[in-house]
Amino acid sequence: MGRYMARKKKKAAAGARAPAQPRIAAAAAAMNTTESAATAADAAGPAHAAGAAGVGGTGPLPLGSSLSIREVGERAAQFKALIATSSAEVDAGKLESIDTAGLQLLLVAAAAARRRGLTLRLHGAGSLNSGAASALGLADHLAATAEILP
Repeated sequence: MGRYMARKKKKAAAGARAPAQPRIAAAAAAMNTTESAATAADAAGPAHAAGAAGVGGTGPLPLGSSLSIREVGERAAQFKALIATSSAEVDAGKLESIDTAGLQLLLVAAAAARRRGLTLRLHGAGSLNSGAASALGLADHLAATAEILP
């Protein structure tokens, strides 16, 4: 009986899994590659990057009415392209709903813009700091990393 239990313990130890690595939030993971995406967009030419950034590549990037976990992946790609064109102008005037993932994306985009010597400018986002950002305790951090304009 002793040999059987010893083999069973060895098999259990051999088949044991390593502790799972913590998951990285989708917004942060998407924006952490801004530098390499910006380099790739620069190599592809300004027309490719501008086309992905906004409507026709002119003016600020429109956020739309919602910036939630559903939209974060698409918006992260747009932020990458926007920052690659050495612009960090965003139109948040129609933004009605934002969740934690959306706020995280804005913070990460602001940090990515800073690494390229830019300041993320959020046009029409005057109420952003008094709403969700304030409720999550991120209002001061957002104001410190991005320029929030009425």
